[in-house]
Amino acid sequence: MGCCQCQGIENMFDKKAANRQLKRYLKKGPSKTTSMLLDAINKKGVQGLNFLDIGGGIGAIQYDLIKAGASNGTSIEASSAFFDVVKEEALQNGLAERVNFKYGDFTATASDVDSADIVTLDKVICCYDDMSELVGLSSKLARKIYAVIYPRDVWWTKLALLMVNFYPRIKGSSFRVFIHPTKKVEEIIFGNGLKRNYYATTLFWQVAIFTR
Repeated sequence: MGCCQCQGIENMFDKKAANRQLKRYLKKGPSKTTSMLLDAINKKGVQGLNFLDIGGGIGAIQYDLIKAGASNGTSIEASSAFFDVVKEEALQNGLAERVNFKYGDFTATASDVDSADIVTLDKVICCYDDMSELVGLSSKLARKIYAVIYPRDVWWTKLALLMVNFYPRIKGSSFRVFIHPTKKVEEIIFGNGLKRNYYATTLFWQVAIFTR
């Protein structure tokens, strides 16, 4: 991830945004697409497995996987505000000992020690300008399940993207959202020995699970 995008993430995903998302989660639970992803993962069976949640925001996936029987996991977050909020929430819920929290850009810090049975990226691929590096590194670390949510590669999402990126531009933020070609994303995942066995879409998002 370029340094401008890193700074843009810090500005866009600030403490106010983190608290707003946490409040929504505590009131309503995971978003529709996150619930779709979690339901599909849980059907594979997570008992005793560990996870790596990249860009997990306020920790919705982490909480659910542990509740479903996952043993422990790692959360890597590029926003310092979200990192602080999710860590504090885990402390309050007695989950801090089961999640290893790391702050920083995953592509700059990733190593083989981060490998996990389950690797998740919920609306993270669209935040990275260098999709190839992100998907290549993360899918390689998935021992059993690789689960992702990212924008559909269709004309209406590309049209919406112009409006989505207009807001940070007028605010002077360097943050941008990206729509990467589905074919290229999947080629990288398949190249790392994974096969797709779950796929669903909403108007703007695609939810996919790959397994070894």
